[in-house]
Amino acid sequence: MKRYQVLDLFSGAGGMAEGFLQAGFDIPFASDRSPQAALTYEYRHREQLGYKLDYFCGDVQELAEEKKLREFLGKEFFNIDVICGGPPCQGFSMAGKRNPDDLRNQLVRSYINILKQVQPKYFVMENVTGILSAKFSVYQGQYQDYENELVTKVLLKEFREIGYENVVVKTLDASDYGVPQRRKRVIFLGTRDDINIHLLHPEPLKTNKISAKDALSDLENIEIGSKEEEYRREVESEYQRDSRKGRTPNSKSKKVKSQKLVNHETSKHTPLVIERFNLLSPGDDFKKIYNNLSEDQQERYKTRKHNCRRMLPNEPSPTVLTLPDDMVHYSKNRILTVRELARLQSFDDSFEFLGKRTTGGVLRKQETPQYTLVGNAVPPLLAKAIALEIKKNLDLLGIENYDHRKVAL
Repeated sequence: MKRYQVLDLFSGAGGMAEGFLQAGFDIPFASDRSPQAALTYEYRHREQLGYKLDYFCGDVQELAEEKKLREFLGKEFFNIDVICGGPPCQGFSMAGKRNPDDLRNQLVRSYINILKQVQPKYFVMENVTGILSAKFSVYQGQYQDYENELVTKVLLKEFREIGYENVVVKTLDASDYGVPQRRKRVIFLGTRDDINIHLLHPEPLKTNKISAKDALSDLENIEIGSKEEEYRREVESEYQRDSRKGRTPNSKSKKVKSQKLVNHETSKHTPLVIERFNLLSPGDDFKKIYNNLSEDQQERYKTRKHNCRRMLPNEPSPTVLTLPDDMVHYSKNRILTVRELARLQSFDDSFEFLGKRTTGGVLRKQETPQYTLVGNAVPPLLAKAIALEIKKNLDLLGIENYDHRKVAL
């Protein structure tokens, strides 16, 4: 059976890639501008999984230049079956300050430019739900410029102009696909115009949702300000067992088992912070409880982190963000470790995040620490559901007989 080839743009640490590998795709090419993301991605694919990988670490606008792109993809230029990626979304996000003039919003143009040149059979584009109501104040398109237009309207027109009229857009919740986290993301799926496919997004699983406790209970016995490299408890759910045994196959088609516990280090909270966390019952945030505190308590426990919330143990977690201090463990007075957040994202325990664990201040704009890599990632099990839907269509149509070059560049 043919193994379809993927070009992974804006790859981050590799959440989308994990899902596509689990679905049986090959990922010979990937790109991101973050050296920390590249370090983790390359280590995972080459060292841990044993795959061949060409990785471009740099500005995607440079990669989108025809000469550079042809040099990067080489003889495989016309053999890419799927392009996937999530162009940076800070200007669209509901979690941060929305800025229609954010230059990062224009990086989607590079994604479209690469799509136009390579002409894969399928493309996947992931973004935050804010993209559905966001507008471009100014956008320089392939054939025309836009002002004050809805982003989705512009993108659908741009896709149509380059040979991808068959595009469907839908908001998916990761918790519907086996991810122990409520995380809504907009997924664009598109196929080239010469391919007759009835596009559908994956159907939600007909199983109970995975809770935070299902995902994390075997990891919770760790002291504040400490690091663990061995599991101290046996698995207590099928999800935990799968996380340890691994879901992602290596180059020999064997799933990679976790050999030791990695990225499981807790923060050194002050006694005051621990006291503040202790005020929160599951489901509470500081905004909810603040007015019920006495004046002395309000003064003692005042914080700018009013959105800080304690998780509910028997529900999927809230959305994992790039900063860890918005989410308190459901039964411990601490924030979560990188490993715990990776579990909530559905990464295998064998997946090791490299580089700095965290950073702060101005360095946040220059570096991509482990917590940020986890928070920015596409949940692998969500990506797997998308990839399986794509693979099913390609297999049914015998799509390997189509020729990229039927479509004029």
